[in-house]
Amino acid sequence: MMFDFFRNPRRLFTPGADYNRGEPGHTVVVGAVHSPTMAFYFRSRQAGFDHYLEVDSSLADAKASEPLLKALTPGCRVILVRDVPLSVLRVLANESRLFSSVVWFMDDDFPGAHSDHSLPKAYRKRLATWYRRASPLLAQLCDSVWVSTSHLAKKYNLPESAVLPPVEPVGTVSQPLMRCFYHGSSSHTQEWAFVREVVKLVQARNPNTWFELMGDHALYRQFRGIPRISILHPMPWPDYLAMTSSRTMDIGLSPLMDTPFNLARSHTKFLDITRQNAVGIYSERFSHAQEILHGGAGLVLPDDPVVWAEGVESLLTVQRSDMIRNAVQLQSLAFGEKHIRCRSI
Repeated sequence: MMFDFFRNPRRLFTPGADYNRGEPGHTVVVGAVHSPTMAFYFRSRQAGFDHYLEVDSSLADAKASEPLLKALTPGCRVILVRDVPLSVLRVLANESRLFSSVVWFMDDDFPGAHSDHSLPKAYRKRLATWYRRASPLLAQLCDSVWVSTSHLAKKYNLPESAVLPPVEPVGTVSQPLMRCFYHGSSSHTQEWAFVREVVKLVQARNPNTWFELMGDHALYRQFRGIPRISILHPMPWPDYLAMTSSRTMDIGLSPLMDTPFNLARSHTKFLDITRQNAVGIYSERFSHAQEILHGGAGLVLPDDPVVWAEGVESLLTVQRSDMIRNAVQLQSLAFGEKHIRCRSI
């Protein structure tokens, strides 16, 4: 069988395990828990499984093995989701006496990936390499295979009962998301470090906040690991103006660290925030900070990320419409009149 597989790697392995099914125990789903596959195919239907439990296979080997071993009890059914690491498969092989069933689930064509040159080369190689190495272990461990589509079932001669279609995931946020943002540029080096601390605190304590940031892949790496963040690529000014003029956000951040360059900055961030019908949080050295503060047109806070995080949280629970109205009024009556008078001289 091994020789046949290497001659024809597009074939699906033949499940070779034979378990004493008996009385089923709980269901252990092993895979990358923070993935769409887990959400669409398993977490969304967890009520239909016996005592559903997830184990995150994306952790480092030592960290993955400990919770996995704790989860494995006599009579449990194990479901392997996609490309489970080989180290995890080996741990499972040593514990196979405990299982009533082991299923491999695929929602991509792993056996056929190596020959599909429409896929990016690196992605094709990753799937094909994992499948080639994992197939002997999967054949030893599994007594069945599930797939996501009828096409995969037909291609690999599986019964229609092996098809597990996606189900709309259950949302984890019970309240509407509060959309916060900071659109700094590459010149805001100190501000980005400050904002990261603020965002980290807010996201750790509030499940209903989302932060939108603007930057490149380096910024993505800087904020990686903090949940509910989206990174927009920098865009031409006409596109940015069109985007911010056509939508509504909730809270905008505008920190300004104490640097010589920042002394020359104007209040354009106030205009960007107000244009999106959001309430702003501003540095004490922000241009016109006192007018914003005394006009009730936003929050003005010292350079302390803890205070800023608390400022964001305070805005989550208050009626912000008065502050937005005050900001619009300040923009049109105070800042607008000064601009018109300047142009009239």
